[in-house]
Amino acid sequence: MKHISAILTAVIITTIIGLGILVVGVSALSNTNTVALQNSPNTSSTGTNLTNTGGNTAVSSASSSSDLQQLQQQVSNLQTQLDQAAQVIQQYQSLLLVLQQRGVIVIDQSGNIYLPQGNTTTFH
Repeated sequence: MKHISAILTAVIITTIIGLGILVVGVSALSNTNTVALQNSPNTSSTGTNLTNTGGNTAVSSASSSSDLQQLQQQVSNLQTQLDQAAQVIQQYQSLLLVLQQRGVIVIDQSGNIYLPQGNTTTFH
């Protein structure tokens, strides 16, 4: 008897939740109040910018050119930072190699770095 009531309760709860999901879905599909997506290339403001002629086109073109120059400058700055980071990495790799050659550290195949036991190396 307990199994039957548990199954019946589970079916009732599942039905209620399913109906709730169905109501929300139907409400979302039938909703006519929509909002245009922001930053979407298909918004109406983009369409009007493309169809405008005359002075607005020149302003838009100058703005696009300015944006392009800013993006190129950002790319240049990021490339410079990347080059500097590569130099620093190279310096660290050289340092680790020297330390490994002198026996100060041991680097295994997986890249783990260990200090050898009983290392009495002194630095002058």
